[in-house]
Amino acid sequence: MSLFRRRPKPAPTVAVDLAVARRAADAVNRGDIDEADRIVNATADPQAHAFAAFRFIDVED
Repeated sequence: MSLFRRRPKPAPTVAVDLAVARRAADAVNRGDIDEADRIVNATADPQAHAFAAFRFIDVED
């Protein structure tokens, strides 16, 4: 048993470029899902950018 407990290092976070997220959301709003996919996959963290794009996607009631 050691005297010190190792703390896990937090995972590095990538800053989300909101301009990229807006471009992806605009592509989704136009119905061009393939273009939106290409936009977010060109980033360092596609999942974070795709998630950020959700706030800019228009929803019809």
